[in-house]
Amino acid sequence: MQVKVFEATDMTSGLKQVKDAFGPDALILSTRTIRRGGKLGIMAKPLLEITAAIDNDWPEKDAQPNSSYPKHDKIRQHKEPSPPEDDLTYENLWDTPRQDPAPAAVEAAPASSELKDEIENLKNTIAGLTQQVTTIQAATVHQKPYIEPEFTNNTQPDNDFLYKRLTCCGINHTTAITVAEQAKEILRTSVTGEPIDPESALKAAMTKMFNTEKLLQQKLNRQLRISLVGPTGVGKTTTIAKMAANYLNKFGGKIALITIDTYRIAAVEQLKVYGEIMRLPVEVIIKPQEVGQALRKYQDYDLILIDTAGRSPKNTHDLAEMASFLDPRHAIENHLLLSAGTRDRELAETIEKFSILPLKTFIFSKIDECDQLGVIANIHSQNSTPLSFLTNGQRVPEDIITPNPATIANFIVNDHRTLHNG
Repeated sequence: MQVKVFEATDMTSGLKQVKDAFGPDALILSTRTIRRGGKLGIMAKPLLEITAAIDNDWPEKDAQPNSSYPKHDKIRQHKEPSPPEDDLTYENLWDTPRQDPAPAAVEAAPASSELKDEIENLKNTIAGLTQQVTTIQAATVHQKPYIEPEFTNNTQPDNDFLYKRLTCCGINHTTAITVAEQAKEILRTSVTGEPIDPESALKAAMTKMFNTEKLLQQKLNRQLRISLVGPTGVGKTTTIAKMAANYLNKFGGKIALITIDTYRIAAVEQLKVYGEIMRLPVEVIIKPQEVGQALRKYQDYDLILIDTAGRSPKNTHDLAEMASFLDPRHAIENHLLLSAGTRDRELAETIEKFSILPLKTFIFSKIDECDQLGVIANIHSQNSTPLSFLTNGQRVPEDIITPNPATIANFIVNDHRTLHNG
């Protein structure tokens, strides 16, 4: 038996192909609608696929058929007697008169209905795909690449005084946008009936963003252990002395100084000098296991202040070594000292690296050496850690400030850094 698949645009042309190829003895095995070409077959034109077969060897189309072949013999056999219309077989399909389209209609009707359903489904599919493509294109057009805040162009109007005033204070683009919008809201919703000047609105908006902690501003009722950590050169030893002197002047009590800074030349001697001036004991720690011994030695003291060696944020080994001294089991509060004169990116890296320790507060030093203090707002907008102290000089104990949010906002907007003994 020979089996062959034919493709045609409709049943009539398909049957003609079968008859030309296999002759009138061909058997129609199956028919179905298919699609060829297009993308995933969606836009292709539907075709009718006909599978036909013949029992004997039928010559190819280009071969000359036997002129003595008896034509329509089987047709005559099936016409006597003629079966009813609903009893048509594959072979007697050819017996239907050529002018009578009924058999073709019987085959074509289901195909036509199926084709209509497929066309409708395709329309819905194409509509859905079009909508998805439009959405993706719109998202792609409006998506902007990430740019570091300090390098972002000013997208505010040229006449936006609030935004410009903030950027002139060293505040980065993202923070300036946020604070300026809050200041505008304050200007719009004033209920006093009196006009508010833009400077006051800026200070009020910035005051809302800061979180501060009053450290050592009341007499302690239990022992408090505080360590100052941070990079080299930020003023940890001097700040330790300022904190000790201020607490001693306000509340008295017993204070002990501990140093684990044995790396820097004269670091121990500097702290000992401060200890002698204030008549405070100074303990030098060499190994991590000695920390517990020193804490037990001064267990009846009110306040223990621990000075640490400056560590580079890029040196993870030194940071890990420092962390071994400040074991959480010792219940030591760690306060990170940062220089206000450092760039935002470097401060962010310092905070990230020193976060191997639980950090209680941030302390900003050297604010007297800066023309702008916007860096404090930039860093604080990215971290929820409160601020406890600002230092603005080398004098002990004068040059240390215990700020509230309004004080910090005033410093940033007005560049006034003349307060002492906050």
